[in-house]
Amino acid sequence: MEEQQSVSQDVKQDTASTASEEKQPVNQVPYARFQELVDEKNTYKAELDTFKKSEKEQAESRKLKEMESKGKYEQIMADMTTRLEAAEKKADAFDELNATERESLLSVLPEEDRATYEGLSLINLRVHVNKFNSKSKIPNVNNSNPLLNIDPSIGDWTELSSTDKRKNWAGIVDSFRKK
Repeated sequence: MEEQQSVSQDVKQDTASTASEEKQPVNQVPYARFQELVDEKNTYKAELDTFKKSEKEQAESRKLKEMESKGKYEQIMADMTTRLEAAEKKADAFDELNATERESLLSVLPEEDRATYEGLSLINLRVHVNKFNSKSKIPNVNNSNPLLNIDPSIGDWTELSSTDKRKNWAGIVDSFRKK
């Protein structure tokens, strides 16, 4: 009776595992197909963005022509002035950001080199400062004295006591290296 129960449990487990194995290939998508769909989606997204941009530009040009035909030149001038002011604000903020970044990069360089690198473009200056910073990272070296005074001319080390051998072991090893 016990054998029949264990066999029936094994059969149930086997059928469950084969069912899960059958479902996996159906739900899985090959990577090549997935990548193809992602690339296609990205191209469609880029095309949609260009279409939206061109549609916006066409709508603005139609509006401008319509206003010109109606003789609303003052309103056109006001719209263009507001656009110009917004663009000038962005340009000023961008120039200020570039100036602050240039100053921070130049502050990293030594005083005597600042005049030399002041004329570089911001990209080239950034690259140079990164190289300058990576070269200045020299690892620290331990310049302290050794802990024990080791006598390299020990002589016959076999005649030393075990405590003297322990104290002068580095010297003993060095004497063999020199030979």
